[in-house]
Amino acid sequence: MIKLLIDFLQFLYTVAPLLLSVAAFTFLSILLSKSIKKHATVYYTVFAIPFFLVAIPFVGRLFGAELFNLVRVLILGQILRDYIHMGTFGFPLLVIIMYMGALDPKVRWVKRLLNIRKELSIISGFPVLTHSLIRVTNNFPSGLKFFIDKDGYLSSTPVASELGAGITSFSFIVGVLLLVLFIPLWVTSFDSVHRRMGRVKWKKVQRWAYVLYALLFIHAMGLQIGWTLNPRGGHAAPKVVAERTVKQSQKPVAGDSAIVVLPASGHGHGHAAAVETPVSGAQKSGQGIRTVERAERNVQAESPKGGRRAQNKGLADIQVGAHVKRSIHIGSLVLIFGSYLYLRVRKAKKDAKKKSRSLQ
Repeated sequence: MIKLLIDFLQFLYTVAPLLLSVAAFTFLSILLSKSIKKHATVYYTVFAIPFFLVAIPFVGRLFGAELFNLVRVLILGQILRDYIHMGTFGFPLLVIIMYMGALDPKVRWVKRLLNIRKELSIISGFPVLTHSLIRVTNNFPSGLKFFIDKDGYLSSTPVASELGAGITSFSFIVGVLLLVLFIPLWVTSFDSVHRRMGRVKWKKVQRWAYVLYALLFIHAMGLQIGWTLNPRGGHAAPKVVAERTVKQSQKPVAGDSAIVVLPASGHGHGHAAAVETPVSGAQKSGQGIRTVERAERNVQAESPKGGRRAQNKGLADIQVGAHVKRSIHIGSLVLIFGSYLYLRVRKAKKDAKKKSRSLQ
């Protein structure tokens, strides 16, 4: 039963990571609400560490200084990639904060969330700023170029769909507007700033959060639709070839190279990357032999005719195409923001009725 649950969670993490992350963070926020309130500074520090581990080497490389790169480190690297791509940390936290204003504050678990809304707002800032640092630097210039110099953009960028490229570029620009809106909302979440502003001014600033939520939906939907119409800028995703032909020449040849395919990171935001790594002819030959041997062993292990029993496959082994994943991402966004809008309007109507009754 436990194995089936883990298998299901792995499958859900593959096809609908945002929904799973929102559910997981909601559960953890409710469970740890007292701890977060009491030890807020500790949580801020823990969530700030990945930001600095990404930001310091990234800024260093912008100025020509090659510093440490921890993105490929096991477990830590995955956390850093999720920080960059927003799907696991930043976006779910923003969704939870957004929903708090649409739920009934009298419900016990909603009360627990509302009690730490300020702390969650501050915590969410670290993955959001990490994402913004990388995305604004890398993607905003090309997105702006599409509208300023479209011919130059199309000549330098492989495009399968001009409409898709335009939607993606527009979404990158919306992302910058999101950052401009988010920073004052985030800064004013700190108690020291809140006290200096006063309650009236603070509330006026916080009302901009509704604009932020609307732009967040437009930004996320635009990226998913743009990438669906124009996947990877017109390039098909590189595939890993299980079997390679070992050629007859055994002599080392200088300058040969191998293509190493790095797995896609992020949830709908990252792509596989092919990195060319120089290898000698002998290394190339040895690697080819070992690859073929591994492929043969895998085939034997999976084939009943090879004398072994075929491995049982679970939900996590189900292969889901990129277009299906995109559709699930889009459906998740519509579900999340659509249900929020419904709950928010319903609450506003109830509040209006209560106010009119009190005035009578």
